[in-house]
Amino acid sequence: MNLFDSFDSRNAGRLVGRSIARIEKTLTGEEAARNLKIIGLLALPWAAFMIAALRRNPRQMWAQRWPTIVFVGLYEIALDRCVRIEGIENLPKSGPVILAGNHINKTAMDGMLLGSKILRMRGGLSKFVSIADPDSWMLRHFVRLMGESEGVVLPIQKGMTTETMIQFLENPAAFRREQSILGIFPVGEADRDFHKHMQKEWHTSAAVAAYATGAPIVPFFVEGLPYAWGPLDILKAIARSPVAGKPFRFTARLGEPIVAEGAKHEHNYLKLTERVRASVEDLAFGFRQSERQNCGD
Repeated sequence: MNLFDSFDSRNAGRLVGRSIARIEKTLTGEEAARNLKIIGLLALPWAAFMIAALRRNPRQMWAQRWPTIVFVGLYEIALDRCVRIEGIENLPKSGPVILAGNHINKTAMDGMLLGSKILRMRGGLSKFVSIADPDSWMLRHFVRLMGESEGVVLPIQKGMTTETMIQFLENPAAFRREQSILGIFPVGEADRDFHKHMQKEWHTSAAVAAYATGAPIVPFFVEGLPYAWGPLDILKAIARSPVAGKPFRFTARLGEPIVAEGAKHEHNYLKLTERVRASVEDLAFGFRQSERQNCGD
């Protein structure tokens, strides 16, 4: 046996060993429950989807179209372990609330993941403001399906978006909600670069809605999802997850609620928007500080 044969044998042994360890991990310990769900999904796909998707809030989920039900079902089965939320105690348990923060994924998967985590932890189904006509035909189709009044998307309509936001915040029952949780990305588009994102113009629609309804704005910072990931990438990640570990690590950090002060005026709308922007920057700074400390430990 020459040196190269010996090298190949040793590496082959290591690869086999790692593969066996991964398979064992999928069937033991804290991974077992999740992977049993995946096995159940393969055996009884529709039953598994419906049980996983509906169990957090059957009343609200029954009103959703199939893309939302499928995404929430997949989230419950395979994606929740990849998502962490900090500061959930800052999200009011009753009354209207606006979530406003940075945007990192061009297909709005960051909004879907944040909304799914809130559904899992609080049982309330969020509604996120979204562009009505994305570039991708698939996303346009999804927005049409998920953009109905009871859906999880509020498509931007010129001259009508803020009014619809206010209606949703003031009358959740008309949208089949128990609590109005409205998410918005004030920049209106996603960016790979956080600093570039923060320097762009922030629209004041969240501030206008907050003044009109009295809803507090809960700022958020999100990190960890690739910019270009879409629905197909999520499916690929789920398919690989039993033996490949966590395909991504998405973190959302919620800040303390910010309440509108003063009279309804354009100056105050701008001032409130700047307060939200500054809070998101503080959340990002705090998150990165904690990450550096954890790496140092």
